[in-house]
Amino acid sequence: MFKKLLATPYALFMLLFVILPIVLIAVYAFTDAEGAIDLIGNFQDLAKEESLGKVVRNSVIAGLSTAVICLVIGYPIAYYLTKSEFNRTGVLIGLFLVPMWVNFLLRMMSTKAALNALHIEMGMGTVIFGLCYEFLPFMIMPIYTTIQKIDKSLIEGATDLGATPTKAFWKVTVPLSLPGVLSGLTMVVIPSITTFAVTEILSNGKLMLLGDFIYNLKAYNLNMASAISLVLMILLGISMLITNKFNKDETKGGGLW
Repeated sequence: MFKKLLATPYALFMLLFVILPIVLIAVYAFTDAEGAIDLIGNFQDLAKEESLGKVVRNSVIAGLSTAVICLVIGYPIAYYLTKSEFNRTGVLIGLFLVPMWVNFLLRMMSTKAALNALHIEMGMGTVIFGLCYEFLPFMIMPIYTTIQKIDKSLIEGATDLGATPTKAFWKVTVPLSLPGVLSGLTMVVIPSITTFAVTEILSNGKLMLLGDFIYNLKAYNLNMASAISLVLMILLGISMLITNKFNKDETKGGGLW
């Protein structure tokens, strides 16, 4: 009984700030402006939006580019952090997390000021740079955590059987760290395509991603904004299911595929 009481605040939080907003989004997505039930009307209107195709294209380019760059930069960093003696006290991890304590908008405005000082033109490149700066820790942390959990005896066994350190890395470490990679990709791609402050600041309003599209759309058509938000939530749910499928052994340190 006492344990149930302790869980009450968490249950109330989930109800008010997770379940209720999702229900409201679904209600608006399947109703019209007058509140009448309309199961497909908002989605049909959404498909007719001429600017949506360009927005989706920009979002895919920005999201995938950010994910690839963060993976290329983040994986070696995460791997180094697991091997570094200096990081045993968590100092290096702290260096990557400290910038996240600074307000998001302040960081983006500072980034814009630095880019302006270098006379760099605002556009897709600067947006991707800002997204990488913002979401790189979200790639590093899950990969770092997964590599940390890998049973070191597996790597030692590979080297004892004649594998070079490089071959042991590609044959053992990389496959076992894929759950962390998938988690990192999910944590980078979805927020990247749904952000709006980064594009507004680092492109001077020239580019629009799905987050900007939803933000602007809700001002005059909340139902359509809810419809596209619902689609994004479904895509996020599917990606989480896929991640969990490959991530089921992560808590045990992974397993060879």
